[in-house]
Amino acid sequence: MHPVVDLDVSYSPPLDADALWDYLAARVAAGVEECETATYRRAVHLPGGPGVLVLQRSGGHVRAAAVLSEPADAEAARELALRTIDAGADPAAVLGGLGEHPWLGELVRARPGLRAPRHPGTFEVALRAVLAQQVSLRAARTLTARVVRKVGTALAVPVGSVTHLFPTPVQVLSLADEGAALAMPASRRRAVLALADAAADDQLADVRAPAEVEQALLALPGIGPWTAQYVRMRALDDPDAFCGTDLVLRRTAERLSGEPLDPSGAEFAPWRSYAAHHLWRAAQLARR
Repeated sequence: MHPVVDLDVSYSPPLDADALWDYLAARVAAGVEECETATYRRAVHLPGGPGVLVLQRSGGHVRAAAVLSEPADAEAARELALRTIDAGADPAAVLGGLGEHPWLGELVRARPGLRAPRHPGTFEVALRAVLAQQVSLRAARTLTARVVRKVGTALAVPVGSVTHLFPTPVQVLSLADEGAALAMPASRRRAVLALADAAADDQLADVRAPAEVEQALLALPGIGPWTAQYVRMRALDDPDAFCGTDLVLRRTAERLSGEPLDPSGAEFAPWRSYAAHHLWRAAQLARR
């Protein structure tokens, strides 16, 4: 790979780097990602070959760079870096939309720079969500890392502890007869393979409309509204997605409001993705 190339990632301040780092660190897939105190790295598929994004924070500021196979991939890497930190967000608009909410508004006013981190690919987001079904976040990370080591493409030269690209749908399908890497209940295994088959057939292509991708996901066995909404939020850049059945969201909302949460999250529209991230962040901080 070529030397590190600086990437211009302009964004409208403020940006809550602490919350961003905590969110990324909690979901690191070993081999594909690493998250240190001030540096986050992850391998990405780029048009000219593998690359590694490098995000660095200093105070409330984030800089980005990339290690590339082809220098011409700098713009593609930049776009992924921008999506990762949700650089396109307008904090003032989110504050205007949610800041006066009767009970969520206090959280939004306290953390106006909270972002909704995006993700490099629909298939990866969906697969990781399926692997995480009915297990802890820690167990999901372990299972994801096992799949990465088994079939993910190894980088020619590791960057820190980043050693592999996340597997492609075809690579995951090669695990159909592999018991150890997909050691999970049969229903979840079927969901994993059905998802990979649909992605390999371009049914989940990022160029499709979010509603089309959602319908394709819901048609698959073992995939429900939570996963479909999570994909819309993290992979399809939907600012108004909401995982209304999420237990953490429900419990946090009920603690703050004293009432059950409407699963649709309609009261937060059109900023439901950001409402979800404020609730997740509040739950995370309450556990400390």
